[in-house]
Amino acid sequence: MVKAVKAEGQPKRPMSAYFLWMNEVGRASVKAKNPDASITEVSKKCGEEWRALDDASKKKYEKMQQVAKEKFEVDMKEWLKNGGEEAMKQAKKETQAKKEQKAGRG
Repeated sequence: MVKAVKAEGQPKRPMSAYFLWMNEVGRASVKAKNPDASITEVSKKCGEEWRALDDASKKKYEKMQQVAKEKFEVDMKEWLKNGGEEAMKQAKKETQAKKEQKAGRG
């Protein structure tokens, strides 16, 4: 997996509907039902509960995700207009320089 280059001040991508649900309801309810569960077990149970969730409940989080995505797109355009493109180029150069330096050591 290629790690995306992040420039300073760059807006963060919005969370998916699943992660919004997991942070608000899912993780807490799974932990309450399974207090001794490990992180991986909690994640698996959250996935099972999300898949079993009815469409009406999912719609709430999908709507929240859509709103967050629209806000991100506006913020990203604004950031790119206000010098973000240059910051991104600079961040890519720095990342490339670090890779080359690392490769030179090996």
